[in-house]
Amino acid sequence: MTTSPTRPALPVRHANSRIADILKGGALPPVKYQILNCQGQDILVGRLKVDTPTPSGHAFILRRFDTNAVSLTTMFRAAYPSAPEDAEKREVQWVKETFDLTGNNGSSKDTSITRLAGTWVNPTDALELGTAYALGELIQLVVQSKPDPNAIYRRSGKKDTPASPPSSQPARAPQSPATGTPNPAKRRKESSPAPAPAQAPAAATTPLPPRRSARAKSPKPPSAPMPSFTTVVVKSPKKVSRRDEEVVTPGGSDETAVDEEEGDVMEESVGTGLREQDLAEQREMIEDLKAKRAEALAAKEMEESDESSAKLKRAREDEDKKLQFEFREPEIGERAIATNTRITPSQRSFVWGTLAFAFGVAAVNYIPGFL
Repeated sequence: MTTSPTRPALPVRHANSRIADILKGGALPPVKYQILNCQGQDILVGRLKVDTPTPSGHAFILRRFDTNAVSLTTMFRAAYPSAPEDAEKREVQWVKETFDLTGNNGSSKDTSITRLAGTWVNPTDALELGTAYALGELIQLVVQSKPDPNAIYRRSGKKDTPASPPSSQPARAPQSPATGTPNPAKRRKESSPAPAPAQAPAAATTPLPPRRSARAKSPKPPSAPMPSFTTVVVKSPKKVSRRDEEVVTPGGSDETAVDEEEGDVMEESVGTGLREQDLAEQREMIEDLKAKRAEALAAKEMEESDESSAKLKRAREDEDKKLQFEFREPEIGERAIATNTRITPSQRSFVWGTLAFAFGVAAVNYIPGFL
């Protein structure tokens, strides 16, 4: 159990008033088992019937034995059958934020576990929540239930539906007499030419005898289908099959029929709830995407508005500024003389010495000529 936010108030005024009577009566309802086929997987499910003051008259607390998880949704509805949907949603949301639900039920992200409708919790958390819901020993029965591994439990109604085709066979049976009825009529018409050979001698024409022989031979082939007509009329195999079916049905008691109806109702509720849960999750996902998109658009618009307002503010500030001339006094100082920094002082003295030596040599050579 992790740190959780404040728990919403339970709808105590919608509590199941029949639970106290069940606990005081001493005869607690048994946990019944059946195999539920969901998404191509067979799951052994246990159900505990709880009487409720509702039009249906009862509710079920479910437990799946592939993960040993208990349905929180069925627990809440059995404890508070007339509670509004928003109260159930708040409680389920609080449980999701408070308890660790990993490994209890499959999801769109985790496909390794078969997904069933509703929210599922582990047995320890189910005991804690069931105590808070005032379920008492009922939730203990569900948590402590152990199916017989050698027993063969009833499968869901959807797996038994393929046995219905025999009902189509009796529907075909009436067609065979209908097909047989035209044959006697044809036979009567064909049998009427039988006295015709007695009138044939009066004609005494030569080509007529072969025609009469042909007509006389024509009634014989219809006599061959007679056995087929009699075989169609025989309905003893169908009667036997109907008797066999009738023998099977009395074998089950009224309690077995009630259990099958309850199992079918439970299966339909699980399947319908799963579809509704998928639709609700898809709606929430779409709403979240719309909200995120709206937030992104709002943030983008805010940035654009901030940039535009900043540009307008700068433009206004530039317009508000007046042109001002800044008068400065001339700077007084020694003028720097630019020199050739490429000639060093030693090089400069060497050059001057060379020039002086050249001037002296020239003077020695040219001045004596003028004297």
